[in-house]
Amino acid sequence: MADRAQTDIVVVGAGVLGLSVACHLLDRNAGRVVVVDADTPAAGTSGAGAGFVGLWAAGYADFFTDGELTLEQYGIDYYRDLAEHGASIDHRVNGNLYAATTEDGWRRWVEPVVGHASAPPGTRGLSPRETAEATGGVLSAESVVGAALHPGGIQISAGRATRALADRLVAGGGVLRTHTRVTGLLTSDRAVTGVRTAAGDITAKSVVLACGAWTNALVPALGYRAPLMRVVATRVISPPSGVGADMPTVMVPDLYGLWLREHRGGLTYGNGDGYAPLFELDGALGEGGRPHAGQLVERLAELLSPRLRKLVPAHDTSVGWWLQGVPCMTPDRRFLAGPVPGVRGVHVVTGDNEAGVTHGPGLGRMMADLILDGGSTWIDPADYRLDRFAPGTFPTERSVLAAMPARR
Repeated sequence: MADRAQTDIVVVGAGVLGLSVACHLLDRNAGRVVVVDADTPAAGTSGAGAGFVGLWAAGYADFFTDGELTLEQYGIDYYRDLAEHGASIDHRVNGNLYAATTEDGWRRWVEPVVGHASAPPGTRGLSPRETAEATGGVLSAESVVGAALHPGGIQISAGRATRALADRLVAGGGVLRTHTRVTGLLTSDRAVTGVRTAAGDITAKSVVLACGAWTNALVPALGYRAPLMRVVATRVISPPSGVGADMPTVMVPDLYGLWLREHRGGLTYGNGDGYAPLFELDGALGEGGRPHAGQLVERLAELLSPRLRKLVPAHDTSVGWWLQGVPCMTPDRRFLAGPVPGVRGVHVVTGDNEAGVTHGPGLGRMMADLILDGGSTWIDPADYRLDRFAPGTFPTERSVLAAMPARR
């Protein structure tokens, strides 16, 4: 017979979302908190993240609102605190720079950042020459028409930050069980009473599912299906070429959502050419860990490289190595965070919409409030409720894709 363990709260998933929830639960003296993961912290999508954090709701991502802005500022502050307490997470306050390569790109995507009502202090527009100077000469002045700078945006190592959260969990008295795959949920009378693993059952007063791409492998047993579309996202790392460590994170929306930042003297970057819905990539996602879809790297190199060489003429932008993760998108590009409708004892936090590293700490705080208090006085969780989508409205990942609003 399998062993059976008892705890107060079990969190499934040791990515940035799950560990943020667990750490905030411990901060609230929630009792015994156990985090289980099929692999190790940051072995999945969180570890493949590019690690830039900013105020995306202040003019860049127009589907985000003041609620996300609150989460974003909390994330910036939380990572700073993590670094100040000795965590080695490569924390840098480099700022976020939004550049345009065309007049249309400036008008549609960058100018709204400069004049946004929630623009942080110090936000300013930059000329082509100032844009080049702000990036240490990485961007060519001849290739841009201007930019907007948010000076307070930060950069971290997403993998190191996730592992630092795991360390904080254990230091705070929490339990981390790695290489422990959850195979099912324990239920009784429309309530979840724990999780089933190959190593034995874990009973709990409350269960939190923070398992991203694997959410819908567990929740259908509860009569619920999360409206998620899984996307394979590619991050390329170029060889070192003398890029300065103080370079801001650069976003170029008119180049199919290009982003790039310094990484160990080179550049790490990606754009929509290196992305695809998982349902288009048979076999890309195995039993666990990260996907491997080399065709996306080839497509990115073919389509983006000529434009990138023009934008960044003085540095090597070739593919040195690459990583992929599986962010989960929702029909309205907002998170799913809250109790599963009609089922007691289980909460879900997922649908990161490729912004889980930024919003993870804030979502962790909000989820702790929901689990322990049934609500939050800090932020309104209503926008993230799972039941905002009627049952059966999005039966497939293709239907989620069809409903998603266009992204800046």
